[in-house]
Amino acid sequence: MTPNPTYTGRSVPSAARYDQTGEGVWHPNPASALIVVEQPSGEAASTLRETVDAMREEFEDAGVLANPLRFGSFDEADEGDLAVELVSISGDTGFNHPEAYRIEIGGIVRLTAGSERAAAYGLRTILQLLAAGDGLPHGVIADRPVIGERALHLDIGRKFYTQEWILDRLREMEQLKLNTLQLHFSENEGFTFESERHPEVMSERYLTKAQIREIIAEARRRHITLIPSLDSPGHLGYALRNKPEWLLTTAEGEAAKGALDITNPEAVAFVFDLIDEYAELFAGSPYFHIGGDEFIQFERFASYPQLGAHARDTLGIEGGTEVDAYVSYLNEVAERLERKGFTVRAWNDGVYRKNREQKVALKPSVQITYWTKWDPNMAEAQVFLDKGHQLVNFNDAYFYYVLGENAGYVYPTGARIYDYWHPGLLPRIAENRPQEWAAPYPDALIGCSFSVWSDRPDAQTEEEVATGLKEPLRALAEKAWTGGKRYEDYEAFAQACEAAGLRN
Repeated sequence: MTPNPTYTGRSVPSAARYDQTGEGVWHPNPASALIVVEQPSGEAASTLRETVDAMREEFEDAGVLANPLRFGSFDEADEGDLAVELVSISGDTGFNHPEAYRIEIGGIVRLTAGSERAAAYGLRTILQLLAAGDGLPHGVIADRPVIGERALHLDIGRKFYTQEWILDRLREMEQLKLNTLQLHFSENEGFTFESERHPEVMSERYLTKAQIREIIAEARRRHITLIPSLDSPGHLGYALRNKPEWLLTTAEGEAAKGALDITNPEAVAFVFDLIDEYAELFAGSPYFHIGGDEFIQFERFASYPQLGAHARDTLGIEGGTEVDAYVSYLNEVAERLERKGFTVRAWNDGVYRKNREQKVALKPSVQITYWTKWDPNMAEAQVFLDKGHQLVNFNDAYFYYVLGENAGYVYPTGARIYDYWHPGLLPRIAENRPQEWAAPYPDALIGCSFSVWSDRPDAQTEEEVATGLKEPLRALAEKAWTGGKRYEDYEAFAQACEAAGLRN
């Protein structure tokens, strides 16, 4: 049979290539086993063992490969077995990527993967293909994503989501090969993580640190990266509700909503202590999101002259202005977290604005989560790349699930994401002026993310939010992995989801 690289089976997201090479079909039989191929030292990698063992439960539930897990060499595999091995995926295939995997399908299925996460993805693909049809046609699947980070952001600060609900989202994300969950727990309306250092900041309902550690452990088991998001110097209204003297005020004494007075050392020390507490809790996470958005109305910096004086007199920035005090604060937070081993992230809307002279540059090591360009003075995405930043695409026109459809947003749909979005499509510059990179995408574009914002927390229940997320997340997962459309239309993609075992 002629190889058919366009056939991808019914996995979600679709495999990059599935070349059928013969007439045969692999079927697991009652004696078939999952085999973990031992490393050259003779020891099976413990993490790979955990990954395969966790997935084996789902194979058992599907009625296949229900025999005990075996360890050994590929040469010991029998007809109908599935062998899993960690290797470096490289060579002529071009699949040298930490999430890349290769499945060789004959009488025995051999899954080779570049990491434990990739091994889990390969097993997920096999499970979905088995659900979608009668066995796997002989051939080779070579798969990897076109974009590295595929994420969900959850605003738990304004609406409390239970631990079990968050654990359910982790399970759903794993099924879709989504690999990052960002938890935004501090807002003007609430603070929903336990604080032992400052219990006065907490909302009535909150997740305990024990519960958070269980979420962290489950995310690790499912190969999902967790990112804490503690926004400052804005969005601190709830944490500062008992400290109005720590809010930034105009020259006339008007307090800015939720804005920290970054000229006040005592106020800054308080926020830094909170940051340190959650940096300790999330010590195993590679990233920490520090916010930086909507500190004030960024067109009104002149209303806060104390910021400019702070930049010049305290920070020693010759000719420094209000914006320099703000950026210096972000840099100080970033440096504090970088010393603890984190890569730091911030929103895009406050820095490098066209109508502001900014003498202090944001540290290039800070990654930018680019969510909007509704204001013409906001910097375009390319500006951040030119200044050395990496960028995650949070396009609010497609990915903002805002409860109550507040601020003019409408609930995203899977059809719109599937039909019109791709990883290089960023928030538009203006009407009929897209902001877009064509594939192959810049190396600095490292990911994309869907966001739940709980502006009107009572507008939907937890269950309604979960239902509303299903189709958009599937469409995001498909387009972020493949970069394009593998099906004629969204309806055909939805049918593929059902065939692969994803239920509504």
